[in-house]
Amino acid sequence: MRSTLPPLTGLLMLGLGGCVSFHPAGPIGAPSETAQSTYPHAVQVEEVQITDRKITNADWRRTVSAALTQQIGQHVERGEYFGRLISFPAKVEGNDVVLKFSFSSLEGKRTPHPGYIPGALLRLTAWIWVNGPIYVDKYDLVGDLLIENAEGKALASSHKALDVQQNTGLWDHDYAAFSLGSVQLTQLVESLLKDATAQLPCPEGEPCESKPD
Repeated sequence: MRSTLPPLTGLLMLGLGGCVSFHPAGPIGAPSETAQSTYPHAVQVEEVQITDRKITNADWRRTVSAALTQQIGQHVERGEYFGRLISFPAKVEGNDVVLKFSFSSLEGKRTPHPGYIPGALLRLTAWIWVNGPIYVDKYDLVGDLLIENAEGKALASSHKALDVQQNTGLWDHDYAAFSLGSVQLTQLVESLLKDATAQLPCPEGEPCESKPD
């Protein structure tokens, strides 16, 4: 059972600083469902590009880019969007495709919920145990996905933005700060994949494998 001390301590720290800003960096989770149809050839996920101008730490960019590339590859494979996943140094050929992800905004902000202090004081710890909101989490995530063939010709593209504000209590997944924004970033990646792959034409003379409902 979680102690009430961490949220109370965290609130005091947030109260002193006003808010905490962060950059969601994964991990990218499993897809919520498998693809409606499978493109019958291989796919390669190119190194993810992080173009958010507010992120100036080059080492952070490189580390997170490498991690996201691997995690998105696993997400794509588990989602059964393509016949198989190939990784560098293997090269795409024929009707294989390349996925190019870029993220121009990876912004998050956590602030104390205005009702937490009065609510917790009036009801003692009951506010916490009934999952009364402790924080307000805001996310501004923007991503793009370009799908190219083996010759570098664009086949499909998608641009998606996720702008959400949510209350977070002790029992919510996002309460722990170790992976803030992981769920939201996964949702963005999945949205990009669904949109872009729906535009992807099947290779000439080859049907894409549709799955029964």
